[in-house]
Amino acid sequence: MFGFLHHQKIGLIASTAFAVGAMIGGGVFVLTGVALKQAGPSAIVSFLIAGLIVSFSALSFAEVAAKASKGESAYAYVGKVLGSPIWGFITSWCFYLGGIVGAAFVLKAFGIYMYSFIYPGLSAISWGLIGAAFLTLVNLGPASQIGRIETLLVGIKLMILLILAVAGLAAFKPHDILPFAPNGMGQIIQTSSYLFVAYLGFSVITSISGDIVRPQKTVPRAIVLSMAIVAVIYAGVAVALLAAHISDYSEASVGIAATHLLGSAGSGLVIAGALVATLSSANANILGSSEIMLRLAHRKQVPTILGRLYGGHPYISVVAGAMMYSALIVWSTDATIVALANTVVLVALAVVNAAAFMLLFKAGRRKPRWILPLLGLGGAAVQILFIAPSTLVLGGLLVGFGILLYIVRELYFLPKRHREITRTVDNLDGPLSRSLKRHGSM
Repeated sequence: MFGFLHHQKIGLIASTAFAVGAMIGGGVFVLTGVALKQAGPSAIVSFLIAGLIVSFSALSFAEVAAKASKGESAYAYVGKVLGSPIWGFITSWCFYLGGIVGAAFVLKAFGIYMYSFIYPGLSAISWGLIGAAFLTLVNLGPASQIGRIETLLVGIKLMILLILAVAGLAAFKPHDILPFAPNGMGQIIQTSSYLFVAYLGFSVITSISGDIVRPQKTVPRAIVLSMAIVAVIYAGVAVALLAAHISDYSEASVGIAATHLLGSAGSGLVIAGALVATLSSANANILGSSEIMLRLAHRKQVPTILGRLYGGHPYISVVAGAMMYSALIVWSTDATIVALANTVVLVALAVVNAAAFMLLFKAGRRKPRWILPLLGLGGAAVQILFIAPSTLVLGGLLVGFGILLYIVRELYFLPKRHREITRTVDNLDGPLSRSLKRHGSM
């Protein structure tokens, strides 16, 4: 939007597209059916509640991100506000983990749709691993091509989901939402905690806030716009599933609903959209995580080798991430992956909300804008209540491993490699920055 003024900056549409791409993936094609099974038609409200809760933290993050200087991420500024760089590191590390775990979730969704609708000769896990291998190779290739692919994929999947939503609205009857809350009102809140992960893609915007045009205005606008688009799409797809009168909801319900509403040709289109969307979302998550790791190495907060570059990518980090999301695909259920993603990101959001509160409170705002981060903290606390203790422990161990890397970072500092990383970050040539910069005039 403002790219003609700042040729090396990232615009509103490009950053919004990547956030939508990260959010509209496995969630809309897998979580929608699962949510309707848990809460019935009231799952529509669960999606809206989850989006509202995440938006509190997202907008708090925008307050912090807007203060980041050129080339600096919002995560680094969190450390400045809270008085120690380790808080910025913990925030970055948790979002890095969230991106990797999120990639595992949507790649499992890719596997489910390949197995259910394309070729059942291979298991869903096998298809998920094939998708993981493909995207790992893509993210070791030219970063400029990834940006072009991602923007194209976002446009395609939004168009397909819009067709499904319109067909659902055309077939929808008032009695389709009755009984509205068959499992009680409490289930609405519990289901919203499961859907929290559906909106976490906003972090790709805050990862590169220092490189966005007029971040004070563009970052919150991109966050609000992307989350509004995603909330409308989730609600529209949920209505379509209700209108299709599916007997039993599951991870593959969107594909089944497409057959009921659009016939075989329309079903093929939506299923193709599901495959595109899951790969697109996994790609956006991997890109975002790669960018975070590169900037951690740039700030000397992890051993330099983790940011070592090849073709514009921190390839050791990409390979390590691939091993992690491949392991999750094989050994974890969808519910466990969702809970783990929620756990690590909730830690980050708690730190970010604390930083936003201190920033706004110390600024002496006349308007009580510091209430927003308090609402974000409260929302995060509610989500934790619905996560299994074993998953909380696993999430804690992963965060603890990151802190260990932070402690030993100086023992493995490589000056020559660090200079290369610094040039890459300063020139906006990281994996996500370069991909977005190609579309910065949007």
